[in-house]
This record gives sequence, C-alpha cells and structure tokens, in this order.
Amino acid sequence: MSDYGVKPTGWARKPLSVILAETEAAMITEFGPDVIQTAQSPLGQINGLFANLAAQVEELAEDVYHSYDPDQAEGLRLDALARIRQIARNGRGDPAMRKAITNEGVARVDLADILAAVRSVDGVTYAAVYTNETNLRDDNGLDPGSVAIVVIGGDDEAIAYEFRQFIAPGTIMFGTTYISTTRDGLCRSIAIVRPIVVPVDLSISVRVRKDINGCPPPATADIGAAFLADWAENNANGKDVNAYNIRALVEGRFSNVEVVSVLSSRDNNPETASSAIAFIEISEISQVEITVL
Repeated sequence: MSDYGVKPTGWARKPLSVILAETEAAMITEFGPDVIQTAQSPLGQINGLFANLAAQVEELAEDVYHSYDPDQAEGLRLDALARIRQIARNGRGDPAMRKAITNEGVARVDLADILAAVRSVDGVTYAAVYTNETNLRDDNGLDPGSVAIVVIGGDDEAIAYEFRQFIAPGTIMFGTTYISTTRDGLCRSIAIVRPIVVPVDLSISVRVRKDINGCPPPATADIGAAFLADWAENNANGKDVNAYNIRALVEGRFSNVEVVSVLSSRDNNPETASSAIAFIEISEISQVEITVL
C-alpha cells in the first residue's frame, strides 16, 4: 500500500524528490543501469519535467480532497456541500455557510445525541435518558414535559456540562443530584439521577433437554455465567428482577433450557418471585444459583 494519498490522518502528499527518484528508478528498470539521466542530460530534463507535472497533479488531488471539508471549501464548492444538507446560501458569506453546514453553535436535542454526549465523559459506565411528553405524571415519576438523565460513573460537573447544552432553560429536570454549572459566564443548576445500586440474590429453577438438533443442554455453570453476562449487558435502572425479564434472557439464549421458577431477595428480605427495582435504583446480581429440576 502506498504511503501517500488518502490516509487516516488526512492527505499525504508525495514530495517532488520522491516522484523524481521513482521516475529515475523506473528508467533504470526499463533501460538498464547504464542509462544516462543526469540533470544536464536530455533524459534527466525529461524526468524533471515529468516529476514537476506529477507534483502538480498531487497538489490538485490534495485540493480536491480538502474541498470536501466545509472548514476549507470556498465559494461554489461550499455551495455544493451545502446542497447535500439542503441548505441555501441566502446571501450568507462563507464563514456563516460553514457554521450552517456543521451546526456550529447549534445544540442537538435528539435523545441519541444526549446519550452520546454523556457517554463521552470519562468514567461513565452507564447512561440512560428518559422524557415524559404526556400531560400526566408517568410510571417513572416524571412530571409532564420533564426529562431525566440516569448516570453511573463519571464526574458530576463534566456530566452536567455536557447535559446542559441540550436542555433549554426552564425545562423540568428530574434528578436525585443537583449540580451547579457555569457556561459562558451563566450559571444553571442541572439535575441528574445517580441510581442506587441494589444487590439482589437470585436462584433460578430450570428444566433442560436436548435441542432440536440432538445437542445436549448446557451445564448449570454455563447457564449461570451466560445469564450474568446478559443481565449486566441489558440491565437498566428500574428493571425489576422477575420471571419475565429472566426468562427473556435465559430462554432467548438457550433453546433447550426452560425457566420454571425464580426466587430473588433484596435488602436481606425473604425470597419472593419478584424483586421490584425503583426508577432511581438499579439491580446488581453478582451470582446466581441454577437448579435443574
């Protein structure tokens, strides 16, 4: 692969000296080692002319490459980039057009953008965003027109700084932790939910059998390990530890394993068929007992 052209770091231009050296090497390959191509020789001058023309093509290719960057494109090329996003110039100069194309200074309020911004904070291991767009308080306890961001890990101020740019002033925020932030000299109080981690003891009774292809069922240790991994990956605040959620994971992974019953316990309470997890809580299952009936 060539060391020049389009690279992960951008455009790598081939120097004139390299082009000339490659041209001279090609001449030796074609005509032999005794070919005369000094700077004063006819072939040497042809080599120099060719190398200069090739270098100009390299410069042109680099210009074309950079013309796809809104920060470097100008004039009609910038208009062409704007049309991709259906943006008209409407009398704007190039600097204003660049801002319009790149959304500079414009906050995005899609839920996916909020999550991406919060998850980019160092140390964040879990993040979820919830909104209530109805006119009634919802099952999570969110008032109408409110938003909540649930976060585990990361620095409070860094999270609030990222969250703040997506929340218009006056928006109702639901949270358990309030953080004072300053942006462009203006102060706001941002609410986030720091969920309470609830350890849960769990035992699952299952029936096992050969699958449709005659393969034997997995060992209990494998069932337990797979469940713990799947639960950790799919866990969320407010997700109850109950038969429905557990069956979805176990039976969804193993076609020859049937969940018969589930017993769980939180806060050292007696075992029950379900452990309710509140919106401001998140379960933690570190081990599970699998019993084959």
